Amino acid sequence: MDKKLISICVPVFNEEKNIETAYKRISAVMREEKEYDYEIVFFDDGSTDDSRNLIESICAEDNRVKSVFYSRNFGYSKTVFYAMQQAKGDCAIIIHCDMQNPPEVIPRLIEKWKQGADVVLGVKNRSRENKLMYFLRTLGYYIMNFVFGTKLVPHATEFELFDRSFISVLNHINVNMPFLRGYIYEYGKRIEKVYYTQDKRNAGKSHFNFRKYYDFAIGGIVASGGRFPRMIIAASAILLGLLLIEAIVFFAVFSSKMTGEAIILAVILHILIAAVLVGLIVSAFMFEYIIGIIGEVVEKPIIVEEKRIRY
Repeated sequence: MDKKLISICVPVFNEEKNIETAYKRISAVMREEKEYDYEIVFFDDGSTDDSRNLIESICAEDNRVKSVFYSRNFGYSKTVFYAMQQAKGDCAIIIHCDMQNPPEVIPRLIEKWKQGADVVLGVKNRSRENKLMYFLRTLGYYIMNFVFGTKLVPHATEFELFDRSFISVLNHINVNMPFLRGYIYEYGKRIEKVYYTQDKRNAGKSHFNFRKYYDFAIGGIVASGGRFPRMIIAASAILLGLLLIEAIVFFAVFSSKMTGEAIILAVILHILIAAVLVGLIVSAFMFEYIIGIIGEVVEKPIIVEEKRIRY
């Protein structure tokens, strides 16, 4: 009887200092999983350093290692989503090349899968990263979940296992701005969690900056559906209410000391302030939201490949 195949998918963008370490640690773990066959697939998102040459060298030495090279940098969210769509195994595990998510946790993900889970999430309950960043991430998850209505497991990064049945669902999703984490609770049948301690980055600096965090947040908000515009309407109503209360207090205190012309000017000023504030808030957020929606209805590939090696 043929062994089941596990695809280990490793997103890469300018990780020349981490590729060799990632390959060795992942291989060491998977060689111990005697019950399964495995493949390690590097998905290179348009690296400009020596990452591609290193990946090609490893592919030449180990026929279990394969690669997909993108024609340019398409961004993290698209990279991980496309990697999962392309996975060929009976299950697929995605793990970051920086080794913050330790490969030694992989057997625990596999064990949950053997027990029947179609999605297994790696959830960091402790982290060796900067404490301020950990706090900001926690706050971000709270805002995304309770304000905008997304369904995210706090501190569940893209370190997860998907069964072939769930991957098949992903293959039917055709969007320009994919939000992989949002699809888990929408389509997953049996979701399990594995808790672990996240390590520091093995080498180099993180490529996640404010813009990429912002793009991730907008993707989640768009994926959350109609709750977002309703939240904007509610926030605008609250702001108008506060301005109305302020206006009432203002005129109760100062109207007896003001001339008729001054009162008229004050009323006009309050109306203008209210209109400008509400207009700015609604315009800014709805612009982002509409841009995201337009991106979803335009039919175009989320990734353009340059070449593949053994895949």
